[in-house]
Amino acid sequence: MAQNSGDQRNLRDLQIIKKLAYGFLFLALINTVANLFLSDLNVYRVTKLKQASMRLESLIKVEKQRNEDLRAVSSRIRKNPVFYKEKFVREYLLMFRRGEKVVPLPRELWYK
Repeated sequence: MAQNSGDQRNLRDLQIIKKLAYGFLFLALINTVANLFLSDLNVYRVTKLKQASMRLESLIKVEKQRNEDLRAVSSRIRKNPVFYKEKFVREYLLMFRRGEKVVPLPRELWYK
């Protein structure tokens, strides 16, 4: 069967359309690769931001634990204020009662 000129023109138009589609696909691929490596928010920067985010998350966990510890100390002080006032005066201000003898301990025997 012989093809007429209208069928050949349709075939050429179809080939041109395919070439244009592949051309646009190729340009989109080049644009994607360029954005991955050359843009302001490239792959390298995204990985750096992810690492910084992970570090901040770990710091937040540490601070939350520290906050819980301070809240526990605060509640203990509120429950028994006389004991902690005396402890503060003795340990930090180094003040003692009259007639009380102080024996310094080696650093290894100190409690924390």
